[in-house]
Amino acid sequence: MPKQVFTAEQIREEVLRRLIQGAPAPGDGSQIFVSLPTAHSPDAEARNWDMKNEDHDPQDTYVRRVIEEARRDFLLSDSAERDEILGDSFAHS
Repeated sequence: MPKQVFTAEQIREEVLRRLIQGAPAPGDGSQIFVSLPTAHSPDAEARNWDMKNEDHDPQDTYVRRVIEEARRDFLLSDSAERDEILGDSFAHS
């Protein structure tokens, strides 16, 4: 199945949705934060982004597993990468 191409915000929203939907502990999800994905060159599995989960316990395999599943399902769009670079240039000017 081909991967869907999403913007960084769409990927973040989908990861957050999956985290809340499958959370091992019940809750409203209001305490879950995920960063925007960061683009990188495609790896051996054709994944072109990753997401840090600094706000979570490094032992939290659930969060990492959800991120890894999303990395298999979605590609980060080239336009999202260009928009991030463009936004950075405005922020530093």
